[in-house]
Amino acid sequence: MVRSTKKVLLINWDSYPNFATGGVYFWAKRLIEGLPDWKFVVFHQLSNPNASSEYPLPPNVEKVIELPIFGTSRYEEYCDDGRPLLRKIRGTSKRLVEESFLPLFESFMAGFIADDSGASQLVDLVCELRKVMRGRDSKKLLEHPATWEIFLDCLRKDPLYREMGIREALTAFRVMQRGLQMLSLELPRVDITHCSLAWLPSFMAIVAKREQGSPILITEHGVAYRELLLYYNAYLYDQPSKIFWKVFSRNVVRAIYEAADIIAPVCRANEVWERTLGADPSKIRVVYNGIDTERFRPMDVPREERAPTVISVARVDPFKDITNLAYAIKYAKERIPNIRCLLYGDSNNLEYSRRCVSVVESLALGESFKFMGSTKEPEKAYNSGDLVVFSGITEGFPFSIIEAMACGKAIVATAVGGVPEALGECGLLVKSRQPRDLASAITRLLTDEKLRNQLGAASLKRAREQFSIGSSIQRISQLYESLASRETRPEVMKEVPVRG
Repeated sequence: MVRSTKKVLLINWDSYPNFATGGVYFWAKRLIEGLPDWKFVVFHQLSNPNASSEYPLPPNVEKVIELPIFGTSRYEEYCDDGRPLLRKIRGTSKRLVEESFLPLFESFMAGFIADDSGASQLVDLVCELRKVMRGRDSKKLLEHPATWEIFLDCLRKDPLYREMGIREALTAFRVMQRGLQMLSLELPRVDITHCSLAWLPSFMAIVAKREQGSPILITEHGVAYRELLLYYNAYLYDQPSKIFWKVFSRNVVRAIYEAADIIAPVCRANEVWERTLGADPSKIRVVYNGIDTERFRPMDVPREERAPTVISVARVDPFKDITNLAYAIKYAKERIPNIRCLLYGDSNNLEYSRRCVSVVESLALGESFKFMGSTKEPEKAYNSGDLVVFSGITEGFPFSIIEAMACGKAIVATAVGGVPEALGECGLLVKSRQPRDLASAITRLLTDEKLRNQLGAASLKRAREQFSIGSSIQRISQLYESLASRETRPEVMKEVPVRG
């Protein structure tokens, strides 16, 4: 029986409501606003200190639980879960730490860094750790000297992990410290838990299901595991660390998939990854992203110049590979000297932003490549050029692609993630990280008006028929109703009693 007041716990990471940018933010915003009969509690883990603390909320958002994992402050300074901090500290006795928490933390570590742990075993390890952490002082537990020693001992027992440097080991430990502190939080009662990614914050979905019987729905926009691998390969240089993070991340994802009732990727490309990572195929329901086809439509936009103009709407981020786009424009200039590229998008990565500016300057692109900053009117941005280009190295089912399609624009894009699935036969696809191939496709469309118009018309038709926001929200609503009506009995998770 569905309760009269239906409530969703929406679990996010660095997106809605604190970061008003990116596909996941707009997906969450449109979802919440499109389901006014559902109440939402947003659990938001924040890794970026530039997060905004002021944001508008629709009336059906009942609460936002913000959990920063940066800095050294207690999360209780930002998040009130209804339990007095002093009581938590007093309830976290030395005996409880030594006799209850430390053995469970050791079991958790051993299970999550092993490559042969069963998925159900991993779920149980999360729940057991939750039992002892619930209502306790997470700082006292996770920053206890013995917690660090146990972590090191787990590494030393493995012939490969013991070769990790102390710096890499300390970084891994800190990530786990900050990621696991949420297990001490008290959660409000909810009917459903909806995760926008399969990563550490979604441990709280496992908790809600075990304690409350709340079914779990996972919507993966970009597969977290795939994007983490790209990050590890880019920023980790020693093999033991790469393998450690690969195994740990895979186990986190496997636990979340195991606990999930429905896995709703935004494209078939993500489904392939999810199956490879052990997701039960019977749980998977693809739900494509949708956009407002009344807002995103062909329109006349005044242009400063009539020069051949390429538009890109993307964050200045390594995954969007803006430097690849810059090189492509450099090569395209060899055939179209007056070409212009206008890049609309903000950034929270200062180092990469500086690198992009440096590359544009080194290529002497000048006015041929302009950083336009973020825009609140992307529909006008798409319509201000002759074609739209995307150069990313990883994607889920990007809103920017289907928004540009709904504006009737011809598109050149890298064939990554769900991009080919979205674009179909309505644009030109090239391999990622191949600037000459990208330049060739750009040049082809700019010099062939007939083909450009044909592809633009096909894009418009496809977007209107298949990717409307109404149909996307309706699919999610149906999944919500299905999950909320399930007879799910929670397993009672009793807190570990306080001992002196």
